[in-house]
Amino acid sequence: ELRQIPAETNGVIAVSAVDRRSNRASYSNGGRPHNDVSAPGGGTAAGGCGQYVLSTFPTIHGSYGCISGTSMASPHAAGVAALIISQFGDLRPAAVERIMRRTSIDIEAPGYDRCFGTGRVDALRAVHNRQGPVRQLALCPRYSND
Repeated sequence: ELRQIPAETNGVIAVSAVDRRSNRASYSNGGRPHNDVSAPGGGTAAGGCGQYVLSTFPTIHGSYGCISGTSMASPHAAGVAALIISQFGDLRPAAVERIMRRTSIDIEAPGYDRCFGTGRVDALRAVHNRQGPVRQLALCPRYSND
């Protein structure tokens, strides 16, 4: 079977980026083929670090930088996956994905949607393996970066 992008590969968790208000970040893909979960990736508005994610990326001033992108969302999701494994032991990728999806904070429409997947990852809920009807309203433009 032909796989066109990494998100279509078995064992890969597709992550979309959201800003600090859980709106889909303007640079994040959505809709094709799917997103499993969302994670903080920062926004694109100027003005300090408030719209960005503080990173270990060094600056010329010898401090840390604030950046945004799906390259920030992916490590958030990977960190939650690592916490799940540290809490529950050696799990197959599908089991880790199930816990991440089941314990994420639902955004916008109830249940899965192509923009946010099952919602924004939540590390605390994931390590406690808690689920429940937590939902957050956000905006997902009807267009995609396909």
